[in-house]
Amino acid sequence: MERVPLSVRTDHQDFEVLAGRIQESRYFQNIDISLLKELLRQGEIVNFKAEEHLIQENEARKPEIYVLVEGSLAVLSKGTFLMRLEKAGDMVGEMSILDDREKNTTSVVTESDSTLIAFPNSLFEVEAGASRVSVAYLIFTHILSEKLRITSARVMLEGNIREEDNSQPQLALVEGDSSMRQHLESLIKKNWENVVLETYEDPQTFLREKENQLMDLLIMDPGNYQSMNEIRDAILVAKQQARSIMIVSEFADDAENRRLLSQWGVSEFLAKPCPDFDFEHALNRQRVIHYRERELKRVEEAADTDRLTGLANRRRLDEFVEALVTLYPEERAPFSLIITDVDNFKHYNDTHGHQMGDVVLARIAGILKKRVRRGDLAARFGGEEFVVILPKCDSGNAMLIAEQLRSAVEEEDIPYQEQQPLGNLTATFGVATFPDDADDVEVLLKKADDCLYHGKEAGRNVVVSASSLRS
Repeated sequence: MERVPLSVRTDHQDFEVLAGRIQESRYFQNIDISLLKELLRQGEIVNFKAEEHLIQENEARKPEIYVLVEGSLAVLSKGTFLMRLEKAGDMVGEMSILDDREKNTTSVVTESDSTLIAFPNSLFEVEAGASRVSVAYLIFTHILSEKLRITSARVMLEGNIREEDNSQPQLALVEGDSSMRQHLESLIKKNWENVVLETYEDPQTFLREKENQLMDLLIMDPGNYQSMNEIRDAILVAKQQARSIMIVSEFADDAENRRLLSQWGVSEFLAKPCPDFDFEHALNRQRVIHYRERELKRVEEAADTDRLTGLANRRRLDEFVEALVTLYPEERAPFSLIITDVDNFKHYNDTHGHQMGDVVLARIAGILKKRVRRGDLAARFGGEEFVVILPKCDSGNAMLIAEQLRSAVEEEDIPYQEQQPLGNLTATFGVATFPDDADDVEVLLKKADDCLYHGKEAGRNVVVSASSLRS
């Protein structure tokens, strides 16, 4: 392993290129180049071969932080892949400062020949009561803030893919003994009605068949595994496929094993043979937790949902768009905004009353919910206006989606629609794309609104894009 202090590098041009490359990365892009160079001069260039460990799980922590220059790193826990770092400026090792545990909780291994910059932890530490902090410390806190901001944005977007509230709880039972499996199955159905229960003879089959699904509860006996490591790895993988795990096994008869199960994140554990009462009691506890968490989720969703239409409200819309803008520098994925307004809605309201007007808004909202893609966000913007946000969608695809929505509204059978000025109840749509049409959210919304205005002027019941107004 070759280590070269950047403080003694004489190849000025190479250092300038290195500093520029790091500054372009997601965490360092807002740091002044002169401050960044000052920090880099205090590090060392380190070259690693493929399959070398920077950080080894359960070994003593190295007092270093690494910044990736080029290559690819894999982050692992208990042998399970967690994430890949392959962009210049990605950082690992910060937990050696934030966490006072002596041993590493994850491993970091190079997937290819990689170049990193290593910094000693002492650069980022501040003595208690100190009135001044170093440039390195300020940069370190900025990076942590950026990582938190980007992570929060990802959580926001991933959280937009929600389950239906009326979905049945999904349970899986893994038990090798057929008679025991049938007995536990009967106890589950007796104590937890209206569930979808699937049974398996061994953990391997469950893990393979449910690789891309998430169960609400997994009840499992890992007893057919031969070693402690195999049991641990099976449970850690199963945690990616089940919200909660209950172990019913002779393995849980030993106190040390129960401690390990708890450490591995198992929610419930019972030793075989166990009385029916104990199993039912543990199962009912999980059932209560499941419905309590579901109800909490409903309350949280109600806080960012428009009561009349069931669509997202303005607050959630703003947060969602902010998350997309936050991730754009990293992912370079355009997103589109569609704004729509019910044509001649005031005429409908004045003629048929506000209650019927509310029926129209709810019907339009239902069309938006049904027609948008999984992961898109439909929101009520105010009055008879709605907004649809389309992540990873360029202008051309956004126009196609908007036209489908326009056609669906036109074809919807709505009471008294024939009495509208156009002889039907319709809607007009405006489309703008980030960053092609605007790289600022307020400007983007204004561009889409301008498109909507032009559509109204052109006779309504049309789709107008910002790109068409430019040409």
